[in-house]
Amino acid sequence: MFDLIVVGAGLSGLQAAYSAQQAGLSVAVIEARDRVGGKTWTVPLASGRGVADLGAAWINDRLQPRIWAYVQKFDLQTVRQRLEGKAIMQSSESERVVYPFGITPEFTEDEKLNLERIRDHIQRVSLLKEPPNSQDDNVTLDQYVRELGAGPKTIQMVNLWSRVMHGLESSEQFAAWFIDYCRRNKGLLAVRADDQTGGNHMRIISGTQEISKGIANLIGAGRIFLSSPVAAIEDKMSKVEVTTRDGKVFTGSRCIISLPSTMYSDLNISPPLPPQARHLYEATKLGHYNKAIVCYDKPWWRDLGFNGFAMSFIGPAVVIRDTSVDEKECYALTCFVNGREGEKWSKLYDHERRRVVLQQLAILYNVGPESEVFRPIEFFVQIWKHEEYSKGALAPITALGHYTRFHGDYTDMTIICGDMEYQVHKAIVCPRSKYFDAMFSNGMQALQGETNLLDHCNVYALAEYCQTIELKVLAASKFRSEAEKHWMHPDFFEAIQAVYRTSTRNDRLLRDIVVDILHGHKELLDRYEYQEIISQLDVSFELLMKLHQREEWG
Repeated sequence: MFDLIVVGAGLSGLQAAYSAQQAGLSVAVIEARDRVGGKTWTVPLASGRGVADLGAAWINDRLQPRIWAYVQKFDLQTVRQRLEGKAIMQSSESERVVYPFGITPEFTEDEKLNLERIRDHIQRVSLLKEPPNSQDDNVTLDQYVRELGAGPKTIQMVNLWSRVMHGLESSEQFAAWFIDYCRRNKGLLAVRADDQTGGNHMRIISGTQEISKGIANLIGAGRIFLSSPVAAIEDKMSKVEVTTRDGKVFTGSRCIISLPSTMYSDLNISPPLPPQARHLYEATKLGHYNKAIVCYDKPWWRDLGFNGFAMSFIGPAVVIRDTSVDEKECYALTCFVNGREGEKWSKLYDHERRRVVLQQLAILYNVGPESEVFRPIEFFVQIWKHEEYSKGALAPITALGHYTRFHGDYTDMTIICGDMEYQVHKAIVCPRSKYFDAMFSNGMQALQGETNLLDHCNVYALAEYCQTIELKVLAASKFRSEAEKHWMHPDFFEAIQAVYRTSTRNDRLLRDIVVDILHGHKELLDRYEYQEIISQLDVSFELLMKLHQREEWG
């Protein structure tokens, strides 16, 4: 039996498994695909001149310190996003604007001021520490900016952001979700920028999947089970059984589901997740997120004075970036064909997809049929909606009002482990863990601050050594009072070991208190660390005898 089973071998699942393994736990990672990496997926060019990232492609050494640490650990080489040259804005069939990259497109002065005002407003609210309010969760992003006074060009630009970031129209996602997504990623400008301040700053020459492969190697190939789609997960309290579609059963003490919440409905989870959790994830959706990567013999767009960056309000590609690696003689334009236009494009035949993208490039760069545009050496298409184990990208987006509706008894929770912080939903965690449920029902005082449990243990041991009965009784009384109040605190776990290390079987005062607390809070026995230590101490026998005395067999 494994200590932990992780379902999903994307970056999050691999990191969870590796962290658990580093803590001394045995792990198994179960992955439906025949590869690790999830939405990091790198494929080689047939020409041998490098690779193409069909999924996540950009990183930032300042904004993503954990990713950057892996880049350094695995000695991965990077290239910075090309910034030099002119950019293109296609705002309509008849309007094409060429402008210096890095500034607001050259619209009219009033249009530029309006766009910058709305952009700066979203940037400001996305840097606030507090989460969005329910009012913003009940209007679409499109409605939100209209109410702020957005003009036609600004409305179209916000829709472009929505398309390229999440694969949805701005009328299909809600303002609270969009703003909070930006907030969790250092603000709107950090999400959009291509320089050192933004998430599109650098790429890995050998592809981002190398990070996933590197973490998988740290875990060990023998702990990762590929081509094993999970059919069912059953929590039997004392263990968890994970069954794959081909009938293989994995047994563990705990299980982490590292999948987009939109995929939960494909799993037979028993007992079912709580109603509020099901209501939340059953209403989430993923966007139409697609890539067309066009590879050439040479970077012909640079000869025309462009850096490869283009935006379009009409599509099919909404944003285009130069993803070349010059040292590999790999010259490429990556086209994001997202949102409603991406949905239409995904339904075309392969040759039609290729045709409309090349035609758009020709229009954007104002070149004719003899141009290099129409002579790519390779053409990659990735449609995430067509992937059985993805069903879209990037992140699951909540339904109207859901993002703040569940900020009640069971939402918004941060688990801190050392210097690592994990943002989770109480709706998922608390109903499945009596420990966390009790913590949030009874308040945080039981886990905060310092306790005197170990001090009382030490005083008790000293009193025993000096044969001072009154002091022993006093120390035991204080120990009970502290234990009843702080049974969830990590010090209680340490105190159990101290009690059984410093007392004999016949010295019952502290031992009886420990057994009473464990008997009264049996959820502690579900925790791996308690199971481990109890199996090594007399407490297991004494707890069993207490159950026997109370006739609680059955």
